[in-house]
Amino acid sequence: MVRIAWDKLAESPKASESLVTLLMLRLHSRARAVDGSGGDGGRDLFEYTEDGELVVFEAKSFTGRMTPGRRRQVVRSLVSAARHQPDYWDLLVPIDPNPAEQRWFDSLRVDFPFVRAWLGRSWLDEKFAAHPDLVRYALQESGDYILERITEARAERDTLLGGLPDYIKRANALHARAQEISPHYAVHTTQDADGQTVVRLTPKGPAPDGQAAIRFTGRIRFPADDPQEAQRQRQFEETLRFGGEVELTAGNLTETRLAGPAGLGLEQLTLGTVRITSPHQDVTPPLRGQVIVQQPSGIPVTSLSVTFPHRVLGADGGTLHGSDVTGLMRVRLRFNHRDLSGRLTFSFEPPETAMPTAMLPVLRLLAESHPGRFVALVFAGDTTGGMRAPITTGMTPPGWEAGEAQFWADAYDDLARLQSRTSRYFPVPDNFTQQDAREIKEIHALLDGEKTVLRGETVSAEVTSAEGLDQLAAIRDGMFRLTAGYESMIFTLGDHQIDLGPCTETYTMDKILNMREAQRELADHGHATVIMRLAEHTPAVRHLGTQQPQ
Repeated sequence: MVRIAWDKLAESPKASESLVTLLMLRLHSRARAVDGSGGDGGRDLFEYTEDGELVVFEAKSFTGRMTPGRRRQVVRSLVSAARHQPDYWDLLVPIDPNPAEQRWFDSLRVDFPFVRAWLGRSWLDEKFAAHPDLVRYALQESGDYILERITEARAERDTLLGGLPDYIKRANALHARAQEISPHYAVHTTQDADGQTVVRLTPKGPAPDGQAAIRFTGRIRFPADDPQEAQRQRQFEETLRFGGEVELTAGNLTETRLAGPAGLGLEQLTLGTVRITSPHQDVTPPLRGQVIVQQPSGIPVTSLSVTFPHRVLGADGGTLHGSDVTGLMRVRLRFNHRDLSGRLTFSFEPPETAMPTAMLPVLRLLAESHPGRFVALVFAGDTTGGMRAPITTGMTPPGWEAGEAQFWADAYDDLARLQSRTSRYFPVPDNFTQQDAREIKEIHALLDGEKTVLRGETVSAEVTSAEGLDQLAAIRDGMFRLTAGYESMIFTLGDHQIDLGPCTETYTMDKILNMREAQRELADHGHATVIMRLAEHTPAVRHLGTQQPQ
């Protein structure tokens, strides 16, 4: 188990209490520290549990024994903490209580029933053993620690005797040491495509305080005559204000230096490209809501369920990142704490494959988002009415024509209904075309008992006997009707075939176009193709079933 030199740390009470504060922030994601510069009210740290209970942690830098004077300090802290009506109060002190001290501590519950636990030296050492970066922070000048690191440094200059396993072992050791540079940031290094080292610093817990934060000193340059740099400047400012990501070039940073916690050595770096990324924070539980397109009167036109599981934060507010349940529509909500404003942005990502029912809500939202209408965002359980703003530009995806979103929304709706009526379910085919969509509409008409018009100007019939050809020849000119029956009508869509059952087609013709050629072909080959012209004002029709037309 790690043993921290608490006696030495006690010479600087603030350092000792800060170390314990860092540990508790690491152990409790909901914990918050209290700035004690003006009196901390008896709270060094506090947290509200998931059940809404208030827990107060009081950190003391005492070592040795709990003397009467120290006991009086603890009681004063308890009196201050009692004003906040906590549910629990824990004492953090690097002293393991002896029996007399434990009896005194237990007696405090008579007047302060919220007193819960004495977390002493053994408990603290055990927890610090799992966080070596905090141990290094406390033991900067430990002789044993320095000798251990010298041994590791010598190993890095030795030949790789074990090949790849030896390399992995040393790389893991270096990575572990890197995590001890600062208690505030985790360090990750990679190499980009050009062989340059990329360093990523990620906060280990809650956002570091002002003294521990990484910051720029000097001036960041954005040439005013370069549109790309103007866009980078806007992105940089929005990233700082609301969170996000931006990449600064060496040209932007010629007059800039980095500053931050001691130990990172940021001031020694020559800045090249710097990418600023706000870490995504999980929203627990995720925020759920509805995006609603409305008429100016407030009447809803369509809606889309959305969920926001992540957020990033900046100085003025933050950005919620979410999507609909399918992930086809990405939604971002930027909120400003200063003026209580917000802005919604959407991005549509067509899927490689999806069921037609999954596509419908997103396509309806795209189709119905016209300028002049309004969009509202209402969170689940919110009774204030949510956010509402006018739609100033349409949401037609790049490369789509006006009205195309509406066409595909109707097409996928028709396909979904066809699958339901025929009990054949499958994703939208890769080569689904507008012609397929029109044919599906005709299939619905047939299933509804209607007749559909067949396109074309002529009909071809195969004749295999002289008697059949003579019957056609006897008709010569004038109107006549042919009826064709099929045992099964198969509708093919992509790799899928749907059997619609028996089908009947009726043709009305007014002329045979190739009688002489058909007679010669029959004499020579025993069969012939007869081409007949459809009557201009009596189109050919099709219907499902075997019933003959009247």
